[in-house]
Amino acid sequence: MNLKDYDDIDFYEEEEELAEEESYSEPVKRRKEKKKKGHGGMILVIVLMSVAVLAAVGAAIYLIFFTRFDQNVTSTDKPIYTQAELDEELHQAKLAADQRVNDAFDSGFEEGRRSTLTGLMENLIATGSSITSLRPFYPDKVIVVSQGQFNFVDINKDLKLTDLDPNGFSTNVDGIMEYSVNGEVVSHKGIDVSSYQGVINWPMVAADGVEFAIIRVTLRGYGTGRLVEDETFDYNFQGAAAAGIHPGAYVFSQAITEEEVIEEAQSAIDKLAPYGTGYPIIIDVERISGGDGRMDDLTPSERTDMILKFCEVVSGAGYKPYIYYNTEMSILYVDIARLENIPKWYASYSSDFFYPYDIDILQYSATGRVAGITGDVDMDICFKPFW
Repeated sequence: MNLKDYDDIDFYEEEEELAEEESYSEPVKRRKEKKKKGHGGMILVIVLMSVAVLAAVGAAIYLIFFTRFDQNVTSTDKPIYTQAELDEELHQAKLAADQRVNDAFDSGFEEGRRSTLTGLMENLIATGSSITSLRPFYPDKVIVVSQGQFNFVDINKDLKLTDLDPNGFSTNVDGIMEYSVNGEVVSHKGIDVSSYQGVINWPMVAADGVEFAIIRVTLRGYGTGRLVEDETFDYNFQGAAAAGIHPGAYVFSQAITEEEVIEEAQSAIDKLAPYGTGYPIIIDVERISGGDGRMDDLTPSERTDMILKFCEVVSGAGYKPYIYYNTEMSILYVDIARLENIPKWYASYSSDFFYPYDIDILQYSATGRVAGITGDVDMDICFKPFW
């Protein structure tokens, strides 16, 4: 800990010099006499006066010296210290001040330590999440656990930050997340589906309040690298649109070359061509849970290149490009600054919402339930409608 430096102290003493000038001039008429009398007497007088003056000066010097500099002489003047004595006084004063500061620091540190540990314990008990518990202590960082390692990454304040208020999120009686502003719900209920959901009754889904659905159109195998269509895409896209639900499409990407990512984008464009343009087409980039994906060996820069090329092709065909990712992917495995202008579909299943950057859609659960769908379904809310 840095302690306050002590400046050197200069002591100044004023010295007054008293000077008296006495000038006596008196006209003297000297008589010119051939015989000069009294010269010897005059010389004697001069000698005596000189001795008296010297004696007076010596007495004055003695008094001044011993009055001002002899410490044994009682005086009303301030005491005079030697340089060695001053140095010792300053040294002792600095030691005393250092000790007081250190004592205060130790006391404050111990109190802060107790308070921090108590707060951490309470957070862990309340949330059961280490990241959620740590977050209040690191407000300027994003905490990410990846491959068993904690990462503390500075929030880039130069990027567009979210304006979502964590206190605006709530869960209604049906377990559906909502986002409100001034007490009014402003979010839109949505789902994302694939062949895993089987045959969906889209009118029932619409009757359950679902406003939008993002539907898988193609996927690339993370092991084989083969690009295949989702066999339920046309049924789901048409059924959602017919039920009054706003549809979009997503591609599960495992592209590792520019040619592959162009192929993924073009496959989605071709599948949506019969339905017109203007729909969102989303590139889904994520690490494979419990396995090694083809994209896992890409650097953040290379993966970002893939995403940008996908969005370029989609946008050029008249569709709205989006990117889907979670905290781990967005913070550690892409260059998020280069993706600033692409709308975001962000996944987080924490009940305590936290993400520093701007997003458009939030996927908040993989175990939702909706009328018309058997089993679990991914749940989403949209803050900025794409329709």
